[in-house]
Amino acid sequence: MTVLICFVGYDFQRIIDGIRHWHEKMPIEKIYLVYDKKRDVYGYASRRNTKELLRALTFAFKRPVRVGVNPQSYVDVFSTLYRILRREVLEHRREVYIDATSTTKEAYGAIVTVSLMFPGVHVYVVPPDRRGWYIPSPGTPEFEEWFEKARNVRGLEPLEIFLPGYRLEHPSPEEEHILVTLVRHGGRAPSIKKLIELCGDDPLDPVIKNRYSRLVNKLIKKGLVMCELGSRTKPIMLTGFGKALALALAKYREAILKREEAVRRLSEEVM
Repeated sequence: MTVLICFVGYDFQRIIDGIRHWHEKMPIEKIYLVYDKKRDVYGYASRRNTKELLRALTFAFKRPVRVGVNPQSYVDVFSTLYRILRREVLEHRREVYIDATSTTKEAYGAIVTVSLMFPGVHVYVVPPDRRGWYIPSPGTPEFEEWFEKARNVRGLEPLEIFLPGYRLEHPSPEEEHILVTLVRHGGRAPSIKKLIELCGDDPLDPVIKNRYSRLVNKLIKKGLVMCELGSRTKPIMLTGFGKALALALAKYREAILKREEAVRRLSEEVM
């Protein structure tokens, strides 16, 4: 069963749209509405939207659970969300989707960080169908006034987004080669045999085949690739995060090659 945790700020319809999207794909066991408990204009908007969301969602789901936080406090959001995730993920073994569409940068940092501590937790945002609708048209006096005010808002002391000391493990050179090969071939290989061929090795060599099987299993455990179930050949494909990392690795490799080529040409000119 699935749990949704929705951070509520100014947005109302986009939160509804996100819930509807997941409801069509999977059964929703519980919904948390995390609202701004501060007594200011932001808190007022959040509590008003939360009240209307409770009314709108109670008809289709069990009554959502309301949870108040200070979204400008990294520590408050982190500790509150940790408590919810520990109960839902570790105790009840539920999958959790967190809507970070309508919240602050401080809260977003806490959401991403604490989510990395639990398996089966997903973070999503619902993009607007029109971006910048609240910004006046460039070239108008209204835009110049808005732009001048927006770019001259003063800042307070920087707030660090605390990260865990343990970081994601970088892929080994062999794992990196597989990831880059996959992304350069559309992010998918129809079989491990084909993957070995694409990587430039002999798929008929049992030693090589066993080595690739171990490497693919490691990449699956790291959440970078997945195998399509129910298929005899077991196609191998990049996950969403795997694709992002593989593209980054490919671009990094290209930059290294360009740098080496530039150094080579410079040395030839000097000679």
